[in-house]
Amino acid sequence: MRLICSTALLIVAVVAQPSPQYSGVRQINRENVKKVELAWKYDTGDAFPGSEDQCRPLFVEGVLYLTSPKNRLLALDAGDGHLLWSFDPAFGQATNTKHRHRGLTIYVSGSTRRLFYAHGPYLWAIDAKTGKPVPSFGKEGRIDLRDGLGRDPRDLTVGSTSPGVVWKDMLILGSIVPESLPSAPGDIRAFDVNTGQIRWSFHTIPHPGEFGYETWPAD
Repeated sequence: MRLICSTALLIVAVVAQPSPQYSGVRQINRENVKKVELAWKYDTGDAFPGSEDQCRPLFVEGVLYLTSPKNRLLALDAGDGHLLWSFDPAFGQATNTKHRHRGLTIYVSGSTRRLFYAHGPYLWAIDAKTGKPVPSFGKEGRIDLRDGLGRDPRDLTVGSTSPGVVWKDMLILGSIVPESLPSAPGDIRAFDVNTGQIRWSFHTIPHPGEFGYETWPAD
């Protein structure tokens, strides 16, 4: 396994032991760090003036999953860096819009591996083996994050810049909404990883009858 650094390029360097948050690596120390050498690099080709890339890659069974500055989802062979597949949520439409995207979530059950990430108002479920949308998830592999909030979706701006958390067969996900009125509620929701259906919602602004409702002004 290798130590991975991410910028507009993806650079893979030295042997390391991955962990959910921090590495307990012992192979690299003060004495030998000067001997670290570049193993390979991969240029997404998606950088443009003003673009950024905040994605923390996922490393699963020899495959590296990440997003590009244009929010394409890529799968790379972690051994030599060659591209296995890519998924473009814009389907080839030219875009120079900055995407602030911080990471992916993966669901693993037996031979099933699904990657979840958002592009604009849509949450995608992608087959980690093929790079294709999962047809059983929502409509043709995606759901609209503006739905299910009790308001007209056409009047809302809702997205997600950070990865969610998988618990059992649910993806628990927050959202990003405008900071001025009118704005969608910033509910935390659990989605079924197979269908995309909402299993439950936590209302950050309590509804009538919910704890804390009386602390908010009416309407």
